[in-house]
Amino acid sequence: MKKIFLALFVFSMGTCMAQKNSNSTVLKASDALLNSLSNELKSEAMFDFDGDERKNWFYTPVPRKGLDYRKLSDEQKTLAMNLLKLSLSENGTKTALAIMQLEGVLHVLENRPADSKHRDPEKYYFSFFGTPTAGEHWAWRIEGHHLSLNYSSLDGKIASATPLFFGTNPARVPAGMPLPEGTEVLKDETTMGFAFINSLNPAQHAKALVNETAPYDLLNANKPKAEMNMEEGLSFKEMNKTQQVELMKIISHHVKRAPNGFAAELMNKIGAAGLENLRFVWMGGEKWGEGHYFRINNSAVLIEYDCTQNDNNHVHSVVREFNNDWGDDVIGRHIKEDH
Repeated sequence: MKKIFLALFVFSMGTCMAQKNSNSTVLKASDALLNSLSNELKSEAMFDFDGDERKNWFYTPVPRKGLDYRKLSDEQKTLAMNLLKLSLSENGTKTALAIMQLEGVLHVLENRPADSKHRDPEKYYFSFFGTPTAGEHWAWRIEGHHLSLNYSSLDGKIASATPLFFGTNPARVPAGMPLPEGTEVLKDETTMGFAFINSLNPAQHAKALVNETAPYDLLNANKPKAEMNMEEGLSFKEMNKTQQVELMKIISHHVKRAPNGFAAELMNKIGAAGLENLRFVWMGGEKWGEGHYFRINNSAVLIEYDCTQNDNNHVHSVVREFNNDWGDDVIGRHIKEDH
């Protein structure tokens, strides 16, 4: 199994293995942004590391705390966007920016007044927890509608980059919108999910399909701690080699939204938890237009995808670590051992 994992790992991660997990560039970008702010704006951006706000995450269009991107000067916006880009892989950055532009589509779809700011593509917030410092633990968050990026730092490394949430509404853009008809920002997630469930033989399918109706949203939604039935679904051991490779592709695609060094470390954690313990679960329909949901998990990772809202044209997807969202495991061990 270890040889299989190594082959699948190399295949799925590509060049990420060569990247070290360092947040030195993020630290510099955070300092640059914070040092550019007035005292008033800095007070909006800064929170206690151990406060409740750090785990108070949302992916719906709710009132938020944090530094409002719309309040920034053009120069400060450039600094903020630099932090966003350094907080994600290249592909993750492209996806995040595309998600922001979908707010303009929703503005039209919902027939909002021209002066309404509810669906403003710049309505995103930057937050810092603790003081960005190379040798200490601190955290940062970039969040708005359908985007929630949560990071924790320890000793110059990214201790956690989860929960890592991406969503789209509409999942497929209709005609007459500000973006081209058929634009599908999270198309790969959807395509790979359908391809995998349709690759299963009848016995495999019977184990993977646990409910013919998809849930309305991600089962863990925005809970501070993820929990899941680890015994449901089709196990990795029951898949053929081709299916195992395809499952690793799906996992890698989601994980590789994170910075490359952290993504490689998370893939190693998934392997250490046992590929044989991975499970694939499906709920709902099995073609576009029908509400559908899938998840992949072992004890290290949880990947959830759901498309049921707004006539099954509204995607939510997330990567979480059962024990290390918010850096709880890494930072907790550090505090226990060093203090």
